[in-house]
Amino acid sequence: MFRLFFPPTALVLALSGCGSGGDDSANAVNRSASGRNENGQLTARVQGVDLKVNLPPPIRRMTEDNDFLYPGSRPVRGGEGQRFHSDDPPETVAGWYRDPARADRFSIDTATHAGAAWALAGRARSGDALSVRLAPGAGGGTDGTVLVTAAH
Repeated sequence: MFRLFFPPTALVLALSGCGSGGDDSANAVNRSASGRNENGQLTARVQGVDLKVNLPPPIRRMTEDNDFLYPGSRPVRGGEGQRFHSDDPPETVAGWYRDPARADRFSIDTATHAGAAWALAGRARSGDALSVRLAPGAGGGTDGTVLVTAAH
């Protein structure tokens, strides 16, 4: 009788050590996947697989949109172009767009301002026209719109 009782008890004890309560690093690595986008290339990495895909130009332009957003800004829905809001003042945001350090992403050829509002125009690295409009936000900060127009 003891023999019949022992195997199920041993099985229950053995299985009690296997649970979803702990998360060891081997299991975490098996479940993790990372993906990124750079220079028109989509990269996906999962354990044992490293996939790189070159994106066609129309999709590449869509993925480059984030290259035009001011750091730390929040996307805003609605309207034409890619709208965003930043807690920084318009002068600071305009300075970031005009900085030559952005030359690997875009270049600004003209920048005009009326009061605290700014209008900037230039070219994306793809050659497409880029325009940026900045205005003081209703509750402070900056409301901005980035519009990329395909070159003809």
